[in-house]
Amino acid sequence: MSGTQNRIANSIIESLRGKLIVSCQASAGDPLDHLDTLTRMTASVLLGGAGGLRAEGVPHVTAFRAQTNLPIIGITKSYDANGDVYITPNFQSAQSISRAGADIIALDCTLRRLTQSEPWPEIIRRIHAELGRTVCADIATLDDALAAQRAGADVVATTLCGYTADTAAIRTPPWSLIQALVAELAIPVIVEGHITQPDEARKALDLGAHCVVVGSAITRPQTITARFVEATRRS
Repeated sequence: MSGTQNRIANSIIESLRGKLIVSCQASAGDPLDHLDTLTRMTASVLLGGAGGLRAEGVPHVTAFRAQTNLPIIGITKSYDANGDVYITPNFQSAQSISRAGADIIALDCTLRRLTQSEPWPEIIRRIHAELGRTVCADIATLDDALAAQRAGADVVATTLCGYTADTAAIRTPPWSLIQALVAELAIPVIVEGHITQPDEARKALDLGAHCVVVGSAITRPQTITARFVEATRRS
């Protein structure tokens, strides 16, 4: 990455310091899985004060970019035969969301993905060299994060903690992991995943996180409603 690109990356990341990034996505089959619906939701969260967005796929990144000049973390998703998700699995997918307007490209940088056909350290290198974009490494463990830092990632996010075989039992904010990441890494840490309450977002920042991404707790009425229903059923 050139000196100019480094300055741009640092500027984008710095603009997110202490901010809330809202992930506006919907799973296939969700009633909200509709471009216009998610674009309207994006407009709403921006009015609420979101400092940035996380978006999946070229149509959504393009539509969200038309709504705002704030930073967008872009990803693509694909699935293997077992139903396991791959986040931005190759350079081509990274290039597509870069062209759509994503400022930051996020990709799965867990150690389990090192054996994929296009290893993520090479994708990071090409994103920097050929696209000049900032890279967010989605990780699950401290070892993942250290490896991503060595490979040149500009920032790491705890997105995949709870979604790999060795972290599958985690369903609450991984406070000990966040503390370890902040202590061990020289690059910023984004907390994403399992944040359901405003005070949890505040705690993440107090622990040293650079910023926080929240998705389902803001943008998925089905999930939010289910939490309230569960509470009403407790004896």
